[in-house]
Amino acid sequence: MPVSYHFDGRVIVVRMNGMYATADVRATLTAAFADPCCANAAGLLFDIRGSRSIVQRTADEVRAMAQFIASHGDRFSRRLALVADSGAAFGLMRLGAVAVEQQGIATAVFRDESDAEEWLGAERTA
Repeated sequence: MPVSYHFDGRVIVVRMNGMYATADVRATLTAAFADPCCANAAGLLFDIRGSRSIVQRTADEVRAMAQFIASHGDRFSRRLALVADSGAAFGLMRLGAVAVEQQGIATAVFRDESDAEEWLGAERTA
């Protein structure tokens, strides 16, 4: 699946790989937020390092996704870590981070997943 989620401890981890539509991301996030495991989520880790679609997204699409994520902030303790490795993707995630932060979500963008995990500060499984 190009967009998937799982729980690592109390963190919701959403990964994007290859090509996918923004509707796929929304559907996956909706499923994650509805999952009973989400009840105690301490953060959301949004990993786009494997994405080939992100560089095709417009600034408006990134802001719209940020608004969607922010509207569910209480489902992940209002803490969001974004992970991107390329310059273009990192810049788009910074744009999204600003939009999410304006909605009261603590957000940071990282190039390394371990740094994102540390910032989230939630207990994770090995």
